[in-house]
Amino acid sequence: MLAINAMRNLLFGLLLAAAACKRPSTQLRKTLTPETVSNRQPTEFHDYSRYLRAGDELVALGNEPFWSLTINPSKNTLHFKTPGSDSINAPVPEHITDPNGSFRYVADVEAGRLTVIFRPDSCVDSMSGQRFDYRVDVTVRGKSYAGCGFSLREVALLQDIWVLTELNGKPVLAGGVGRGGPQLEISLTEGRVTGTTGCNRLSGRVRADTRRIQFDPLITTKMACPDNSGATEGDFLTALREPLTYRVGEGRLTLLRKDASVMIFKKVD
Repeated sequence: MLAINAMRNLLFGLLLAAAACKRPSTQLRKTLTPETVSNRQPTEFHDYSRYLRAGDELVALGNEPFWSLTINPSKNTLHFKTPGSDSINAPVPEHITDPNGSFRYVADVEAGRLTVIFRPDSCVDSMSGQRFDYRVDVTVRGKSYAGCGFSLREVALLQDIWVLTELNGKPVLAGGVGRGGPQLEISLTEGRVTGTTGCNRLSGRVRADTRRIQFDPLITTKMACPDNSGATEGDFLTALREPLTYRVGEGRLTLLRKDASVMIFKKVD
C-alpha cells in the first residue's frame, strides 16, 4: 500500500510539473512573449519649423560623435557641423542620382573631398528612437560619419492655400479664396492653420512630418450654415480630428487614412 501511495504521489507531481511547463506563470509569460499594445500612439511629430523657416531642403543627423548636415538650395549652402574641426560650409554640389534610388553630393573642400550619400531606407536614431526616411553617410578628410536623414521637399509644399474638391469620395463645390467650399491655409513655419469650413471660419495648430499631418482641435465660428454646407462642415471637421498621411505635388493635396483617400484639395493659384 505504501508503495502504491508513493507511486500515486510521484505521478501527481509529474502531472503538476507538466501543466506548469505548458502554462507558465503570468510573470514568466511576460519574459517569453512580447506584450502588444493595440492602442499604441504614433511616434511624436518632428518640429521642422526652424528648417522650413531657413529654407533647408535636406537634413541629416548623427551621434557618437554628434554631427549635423543641412543642404539649402535657395541659399546655395551646404553646412556640415561636428564638435571637432570638420565643420564645413560650401556651395551646394551637383545632385547625383544613383540607379538604386540613392543620391549623393560630392564637393572638393579645404584639405580634401566631402561625399554625402542619402540612401532611401528606414533609419532609427540611436538616441531618440525616431524613425527617418534615409540612411546617410558622410565622408570628409578621411573620416566617416553615419546617421539618419530626411527631405523637406514635400513638407514644404504643404505650406499653401488649399480648396477642398473631394470629401469621402464625393465631389465638393469649391470657389475662390474666401468663398465657396472648405479651404485650409497651412503654415508649418508658424505651426498654424486657418481657413473655412465652407460656412464658418476655422483656426488651430497643425504639425506635419515627412508622411503624416495632424490638425489639433480646431476653433470655429458658430454661424448657421445654409443649404447642405452644414453637413459638409461636420464631415470635414470630423475627418481632420486624427492624424492622416498625405501626398502632395502638382497642385494637389490628398489626405489619406489607411491608404484610402479621405480628402482631396486643389492649390489656390
